[in-house]
Amino acid sequence: MNEHLELLLDACTTLKETLQDDSSATARQMKIHSFIEKFCTDPIPIGDFEVGLEWFNCGEPLSLGRQLRGKIVILDFFTYCCINCLHILPHLRELEERFSVEDGVVIVGVHSAKFDNEKDSANILAALRRYDITHPVVNDCEGKLWSKLGISCWPTVLVLGPKGQPIFELVGEFHKNDLCEFVSSAVDFFETRGELLPHLLPPFSIAPINKGPLLFPGKVTSIARDDGSELIAIANTGLHTIIVASGEGLIKHIIGGTGQPGFADGNFSTALFNAPQGIAFSSCHILFVADTENHAIRKVDLLKQSVVTVAGNGQQAESIGCNRETSQSLSSPWDLCFIRRTVQAPPTLPQPFLCICPPAPPGYQVTPSQAIPPPPPSIPLPPPSIPPPPPSITLPPPSIPPPPPPMTAPASLSPVPPLPPPSSALVDIKIPPQPTPDGGEKICVEEELLVIAMAGSHQIWALFFQDTTWWGKEFFPAGTCANIAGSGVEANRNNNYPKSAAFAQPSGLTYCAASDELFIADSESSSVRCISMKTGKVAAVVGGSKTPDDLFSFGDIDGSGFDAKLQHPLGVAWHDKSSSLFVADSYNHKIKSIKFGSSKLCVSYIGTGHAGNSTIGLKSQLNEPGGICVSCNDSLLYIADTNNHSIKVFNFETSLVTELNLRSPAQPSIAPLKGGVGAIPLKVKFGGKINLHVKTILPPDTELTDGAPQRWILKLPDWSFHFASFLPLDNNWKVDALNGIYNPLQILDLIVTAPPSLASSENVLQISINLFVCAGSACKALKSSTTFNLSCDTNAPSSCDHSIDVSFK
Repeated sequence: MNEHLELLLDACTTLKETLQDDSSATARQMKIHSFIEKFCTDPIPIGDFEVGLEWFNCGEPLSLGRQLRGKIVILDFFTYCCINCLHILPHLRELEERFSVEDGVVIVGVHSAKFDNEKDSANILAALRRYDITHPVVNDCEGKLWSKLGISCWPTVLVLGPKGQPIFELVGEFHKNDLCEFVSSAVDFFETRGELLPHLLPPFSIAPINKGPLLFPGKVTSIARDDGSELIAIANTGLHTIIVASGEGLIKHIIGGTGQPGFADGNFSTALFNAPQGIAFSSCHILFVADTENHAIRKVDLLKQSVVTVAGNGQQAESIGCNRETSQSLSSPWDLCFIRRTVQAPPTLPQPFLCICPPAPPGYQVTPSQAIPPPPPSIPLPPPSIPPPPPSITLPPPSIPPPPPPMTAPASLSPVPPLPPPSSALVDIKIPPQPTPDGGEKICVEEELLVIAMAGSHQIWALFFQDTTWWGKEFFPAGTCANIAGSGVEANRNNNYPKSAAFAQPSGLTYCAASDELFIADSESSSVRCISMKTGKVAAVVGGSKTPDDLFSFGDIDGSGFDAKLQHPLGVAWHDKSSSLFVADSYNHKIKSIKFGSSKLCVSYIGTGHAGNSTIGLKSQLNEPGGICVSCNDSLLYIADTNNHSIKVFNFETSLVTELNLRSPAQPSIAPLKGGVGAIPLKVKFGGKINLHVKTILPPDTELTDGAPQRWILKLPDWSFHFASFLPLDNNWKVDALNGIYNPLQILDLIVTAPPSLASSENVLQISINLFVCAGSACKALKSSTTFNLSCDTNAPSSCDHSIDVSFK
């Protein structure tokens, strides 16, 4: 089979080259028909899918001999981490819209994982929801089908005929037109022969995901406002919106219209995004957005409540750049970092310019002692025997008279080398720097730029807000968006020359002003890299492999340099106070820290290494965190807990993790609890245990919403509590978990441990139940809270049991 597919791939390459010579649609279709006829004359089916594989988006496992018989089947070999695989999803959607299952065309995704985390079915299902993949997908977790068919890279598309025979193969992206044209011709070919069957696939339903307020948030950032309070922005990727909120979670703006994908400038209600990721404030009124699937950078003005596009135009493009604003196409920008820094001013002389030099004066000669080497034969030699021009004059005089007598160059200027013979050709004049007017002291200016992690082209780009001479080599006019580091080849190559370096899907950025370095989460190499903003040098920090082309050196190991192992990190954040770099080690479901010093030791900081959703301090569980940022006062770490549809907040001083309670102005906040009317009094001995048993009664004729997060949340008396699981006993109330998934059909049992002595007279505990239910086609959220007044007494029992019936109307 592998040999047959190798022949097919070679033949497909030849076919595409042949089609380039034909502009006639009829002639092209005839060539494709002949090509299909050749591979259908003696068909070699690939065999059926292995029994026991897990399937998604279909009612039952599919078979080429049953449900897929009589169908043109398009096998898309992908892995959900791969940006190149994501790039072809719009092309597959176009095919699905053009050809239905009844037309005889079915797309089947074959998920062949790169990373260990991607083999897990729950993570695959989350990715299918995140990227809106609705066609059937099979989990080829052990890569058996991948190996059987000799697939070598992601993405690969293999087209099968109605009898399961391979008839076309494409490797990589940028084949949209080839795929559409071939499938269209194949439908015509097999329809004419009567081989396509119109039957439907077994029915299935996709369980809805809770849409509110967050759905797969990708990135988070913050800034201090003029009054000292904090402003938070969240890329609400799954709902194609941007949320701006206060530090307490009060939503100020939801930007992005109805939450449907699109590409439109306008006000906050009419503007549209498509899976936005990176966000960066330049001031408390201006926010930049990496509009990832629109391949654009958007500028949000919070005062004017407007959105405008400042780079990109909705079309995925190349890897060089240098065009201005929307005339420059981009490729899946994934993160942003706004940098404002003080740099030495460039020379005050004009930039290098092109000068049309006048022809040499009649009789102009050069003495033999300063003769210039002969130019190429196509350029006429100047007349001989004329005295040479003075060494300090860079251009020949434009007048007819002989040149003036020699002039003495100032001591501070370097001698100018002899010029080639003057001609009317364009000459690039390099002017040496002048001394500064104040006698040699540096003149400094403030420089602003927006750095872009261009995941789609595996590079680092920048949007320049003012005329800039970058690294003393390249001049970029204001508004230019251009590549500043990375060759465009996907690799893990470090280099003193930034454009000779190579990245592998850079996905996270942060800047350290003290060292003037940009840190990069290089996801596909599972490493953290850095760029010196002074020199452009690209260097390794932790993770990855010493071999540039090895993109499979991943794991979950604490250590220094290459000994440390990460798994597809997506975010980085610099913490000034501790001189540490924090990393969202996404596929290890952890936050890791790198303490900068002699060793740059990378250690696990938050998380257990297993996907989950709990807030138990450093033992909290996360699920593929995609972005992190440090608060403006360095006291908090905000975490975009992507697959948990939430923002987690870590307090550096208390080591506590809480979930940011996002709410609209009409919703009350969950304020510090106070006892009062309706609170249930409970008494227990110091150090005793309170056993709570919660039972829920749902309204009649309702049922739980499939796939929606049913949650319980427990709030203890003292916000400074810690947990017995990892801290010694102290004067705080303790519990094993503060929240979790709630099953209303079972009784929830919670155990709360009292402190050995009370530090506060206000001891209020609250249990909240958040459910999502449906009655027919109408769905709604249900919330209920029960409050307890807790007290301790030496004469009270050592344990206290209390049952609660939570009844919803």
